[in-house]
Amino acid sequence: MATMSDSDGNDSFSSALNSLPLNICFPLTKVEMKTLEKQMDRIVLIQQADTAYHRALKEIKAQGSISLLVEPSFYGRHQTTSVLVVATVNETYIFDIRALGSIFPELAKILEADQPRKVVHYSHRIADHLLHRQRISLSGIFDTFVALCLERNERLPISLSEAISFVFGIPMDEILCEEVTGAYESRRNFTARPLTHNQIRYMARMVQLQHLMHHRLNCSEIFCAEVQRISLAFSHSYYGLRSCDVAINMAPASRFGFQLIDSLYKSTDEEIEKSTK
Repeated sequence: MATMSDSDGNDSFSSALNSLPLNICFPLTKVEMKTLEKQMDRIVLIQQADTAYHRALKEIKAQGSISLLVEPSFYGRHQTTSVLVVATVNETYIFDIRALGSIFPELAKILEADQPRKVVHYSHRIADHLLHRQRISLSGIFDTFVALCLERNERLPISLSEAISFVFGIPMDEILCEEVTGAYESRRNFTARPLTHNQIRYMARMVQLQHLMHHRLNCSEIFCAEVQRISLAFSHSYYGLRSCDVAINMAPASRFGFQLIDSLYKSTDEEIEKSTK
């Protein structure tokens, strides 16, 4: 059986990149908007290891891909896990980790397995958080930030909400909720209890749109495989660093780790920095 050399693989991926659409803004269709609204009526809040918890695990295991949010995780290991949100094709599960106490072994095994595929945004921050807060090594990662970098041919910071706004053409004021932009840090970070109706719907909508964004950006098997390969390397950006060094490199505008996505770019970090001044 013929095998594919590294150069063949690179040529195939280059062809896949060259065939990407120049316009990657994909407004939601009417059918998708209706589906999203229906999904907002199927949000399951899990605060104990009951029947709903075990039913959720069974469905999550059966998926080809799932979408994940961890709140708060923007500052990685420096924040305590409060909520884990998982979207499947049919349901949205909000695991209240503060109520549960931790991510239990059954769910941790799913997160550490290669399948189902885990769709996340800024995997380097989430992986650092899960490793140091829950002792979980996230695997099977498809990072929508990495996919956007490849498709846009640039390495600039873009949050999940900004990415969703860009890809689907949704105004930011229609994405964010008052609690996320408000003055109370405990509400912004989802650490206050009880979680509000707006917070629950916001997280559910974000995780479902992230899943849909993954389908929009995932243009071929070759592209998907390369995004997953780069995502795994990118997710390890903070591995081995001291907490003080991680803190310095987790500012909102930080590009730490972005150099790991550079193998397909002609531009250097210095050129990109100059072009954005």
